[in-house]
Amino acid sequence: MYKKLDQQPFIDAYLIHKKPYLEKKVMAYLFTQTHGLVATMTHWSTAKKAHLSPFSLLACQVLIKTNISQLKKVEVKTFLPPLRGTHLFGGLYINELIYRFCETNQAHPELFHLYAQTIQALTANKSLDKTVRWFEFRLQELLGYGLNFECLSETNDDWFYFEPERGLLPSLSSQKKHIHRKQLENMHDHQFDDPDTQIASKKIFATFAKHLLGENHLFIKKILPKATKSEEKHIDNKECIAET
Repeated sequence: MYKKLDQQPFIDAYLIHKKPYLEKKVMAYLFTQTHGLVATMTHWSTAKKAHLSPFSLLACQVLIKTNISQLKKVEVKTFLPPLRGTHLFGGLYINELIYRFCETNQAHPELFHLYAQTIQALTANKSLDKTVRWFEFRLQELLGYGLNFECLSETNDDWFYFEPERGLLPSLSSQKKHIHRKQLENMHDHQFDDPDTQIASKKIFATFAKHLLGENHLFIKKILPKATKSEEKHIDNKECIAET
C-alpha cells in the first residue's frame, strides 16, 4: 500500500522533458537517482513553474507508480547557471537521449552520475564535442551495447566497421564510414581529446541510435542545423525542453 503523498521522501532528480496535459496539468519526465526515468503528472502551479526547470538538480516529492507517478512538490537543490549557445543544444540533446533510450522506473545510478557530470561540464563550457561524445559512448555501454574491443587483439587489421548486431568487424577497406584502429584504441582508453576519435565515435553512436530508433530520428537533430550562433545566445532554458 502506498504511503500518503505528503509522507513521501524527497529524491534527487533532473527534469528531462515536460509537456502540457489537459488544461492545468503537466507531464514531467524526471531522471532520478533512485528510480531512473520517471513519468509524473502534476498540477502546473506557480511554484512548480518557478522550480521545475532543466539542468539544475531538483529535490522532488514523488509518489512512484507503475505507469504515471504523481509529483507533489519540487525544489531547486543545486542551481546551475543557464546553458548558452551550442552548449544549450548539447544539453537538450543529452536530455533527449535519456528520454528516448531509457525505460521508465528502471534505476540507472551510474547513468545518473554520468548525466550530472555531463551537465556540469556543459555549464563550465568545456569542450562540447568531447563532452557529448563521451556521454554517448558511456550511454551505449551502460545500456548493455558496449563495443567489443577484444577484436583489436584478435587481428592486426588497421580498419574496422561497426554493425549494431555484430559489433566491430575488421575490414580491408578504408572507406569513409570505416574506423581506424588508432581511434578505437583511443576509445578503449577513454581518450576523447582527438578530433578524429570524436568523429569516429559519433559515427558509431549514430549507427547504434538509428538501429534502435529506426526512422524515429531524434527531434533535436531537426533544429540544430537551423539555429545560428546569434539566435542560440538568446534562447532561454525554460523555452527549450525538446517536445518529442
